[in-house]
Amino acid sequence: MPDPTSEPAKPNFLNRTLWIDDNLKVLRGINSECIDLVCLDPPFNSKRLYNAPLGSGAAGAQFSDTWTMDGMKAEWTELQEAADPALYHTVVGAGLSAGDAMQAYMVFMALRLVEIWRALKPNGGLYLHCDPHASHYLKQLCDSVFGHNRFRNEIVWKRTSTKSLGTQRYARDSDRIFYYTKSQSDFVWNQQYRPHDPEYVRMSYRYDDEDGLGPYQTQPLTGGKRGGPLAYESFRDAEPSTGRAWSPPRRDKFPPSAGAKLPADYEQFDVLAKCEALDDAGLLRWSENGIPRYKSYLSTKQGNPASDIITHIPPVAGKEASGWPTQKPLALYEHFIAASSNPDDMVLDPFCGCATTMVAAERLGRRWAGIDIDEVAIGITQKRLQEESDAAVHNVDLEGLREGLPLLHLPPKPPVRTDPDRPMRSPNIRAILWAALGEGDRRPCPACQRHKYLDDFDLDHIQPRAKGGIDADDNLQLLCTSCNRTKGQRLTMSELRQQLLARDQQGFDNG
Repeated sequence: MPDPTSEPAKPNFLNRTLWIDDNLKVLRGINSECIDLVCLDPPFNSKRLYNAPLGSGAAGAQFSDTWTMDGMKAEWTELQEAADPALYHTVVGAGLSAGDAMQAYMVFMALRLVEIWRALKPNGGLYLHCDPHASHYLKQLCDSVFGHNRFRNEIVWKRTSTKSLGTQRYARDSDRIFYYTKSQSDFVWNQQYRPHDPEYVRMSYRYDDEDGLGPYQTQPLTGGKRGGPLAYESFRDAEPSTGRAWSPPRRDKFPPSAGAKLPADYEQFDVLAKCEALDDAGLLRWSENGIPRYKSYLSTKQGNPASDIITHIPPVAGKEASGWPTQKPLALYEHFIAASSNPDDMVLDPFCGCATTMVAAERLGRRWAGIDIDEVAIGITQKRLQEESDAAVHNVDLEGLREGLPLLHLPPKPPVRTDPDRPMRSPNIRAILWAALGEGDRRPCPACQRHKYLDDFDLDHIQPRAKGGIDADDNLQLLCTSCNRTKGQRLTMSELRQQLLARDQQGFDNG
């Protein structure tokens, strides 16, 4: 774990960076605690092959959303050797419930979520987009990595409306987005609002003084809290109702131009003096039976707090559609990024595909980086960013974009960690590993168990670097030269031992 008293690590990559690589290798190279927000829309284990249509901006893009344990052998072995009981049992449980394909998918996601958690700042957040194929298993996986008490919301996005259905079940019209934070209490949150329903405004804000302050409704000038003696006194021949006390609102409850009508020292007035000042400023409305109520203006209301049910954002259509399979609408990710990050924060999308997260981050003045396995993502990202930049130049209400966006940064290799928490190789690692093998001039090889001299051992990466392994003490071992050559870049230690055991058994049978 990083030292909580140390300075936060800086990203070891530039703004507007796009890697075309296995995102696990890239994530493992990103500095700890340098990312403010991660938004990811990974494959859903839908058991489908997705192709972008010919002629679209994403033509040629393809990914297979099918999973097998054979394809996850190395990662499964690594997860087993990580000795994390919560992760292990969550993944195995998914396999027992839903089969090998689900277990393989959980292995794939587990290792990546662990690295995302490490890369997030202490006040960072995660939005994980999924659908009902695997959402319940992914929720348990996120609970294992982040902690169940860091779960904030399960957001339901109504992505479509089914017109007809040929199966005996309810229509599947929605996706799920899980929102987690790394901290239980200290995290970025900017409350988002939806406009009031027009019918609600028409029915509730029925009055208008025609003084430029706009529509208003009236609110009681009394409250249930106990006040001083004056709070129960008569105010201009009006009495507070039984059990209530005068409770005039603060100045900031009114529009600034209305608040300016009140005396500068209004907040220092006693209760009755405040009521009189409000009446003198024309901010009270008296009912026919002589009951005063204060004016609550629509212009002071920010709207309805954003809900965990999103029905107002339609699926991608028209010019926004790039042709990328499973593309999500820009407005949806602008909503998430605005709520859970601040300007100049670093936003990462490990499955960036058609660049929706990156374009949304660019619009909102955030820094960003993306990862994708398909080179088609480069062209789509450049095209979409250029379109957004051109629109801004032509004043098409896209604030935050600038003319002549810099070219993408396309590193040929994953980043190399520079943070203080990065894994390090000890300068005397051979001596350390040799001592761990026991005593004597000849010591056993961890794979074949044959005793050999120090010069007969090679330094080996347990998880090959070609598969994302790091050059650190925990990923290094001594193997005899013969076993090291057999293991190469292909085999895990478990597979190597099985191969050696099979070879020895065959030799015994032949003998």
